[in-house]
Amino acid sequence: MLMLRLRNLALTAVALCTLSAAAQLPADGHVVGNAYVNRYFHVSYSWPAMLKPYNLPATATAGGNSGQYEFLLFSARQGDQSNGLIMVAEKLNVSTPHSSGVKTSAEYIDRLAQSIHPGPMLTNISRSEKKGPQGRAFSELDYTINGRPSATIATQIGQYALVFRCNAKSVGDLAHMRDSVLRLRTLK
Repeated sequence: MLMLRLRNLALTAVALCTLSAAAQLPADGHVVGNAYVNRYFHVSYSWPAMLKPYNLPATATAGGNSGQYEFLLFSARQGDQSNGLIMVAEKLNVSTPHSSGVKTSAEYIDRLAQSIHPGPMLTNISRSEKKGPQGRAFSELDYTINGRPSATIATQIGQYALVFRCNAKSVGDLAHMRDSVLRLRTLK
């Protein structure tokens, strides 16, 4: 009887180790053809042809303060230029000593809008709400920084905001990036 219990305990331990090894993390995504696929968030993102995937260091996200709540998912840029797109997952409801936790992706964009101020380097600030072809809601903040058209676009998936930070050479290029973000597909 003791041997049977030990064997069952060992089998349970092996099963738990197997399950934990298969557990997915927010940053567990990969490129397949011309799409970034993330099974954790059940999404697929196809970037515009003018962009090429580019590996950024993990500290390239806002301030490099990622801890356990900010995950760099994907980045792409236009040739060897600094223009491009960064996709980040931000854990919602994370409080810091300096601020209460952001509750939604729309609030993420609202706080960003409140934190920036127009001036000689930052102009043309506008906020909007959009829907993608699959009905997904997106919040967007458009602005021009140092003459470059830019946007931050966010959508919510569970307890995360997926945030796309875009900057482009032209308004037309930014429109292609925006359209690609709005076509973010949900995987089954």
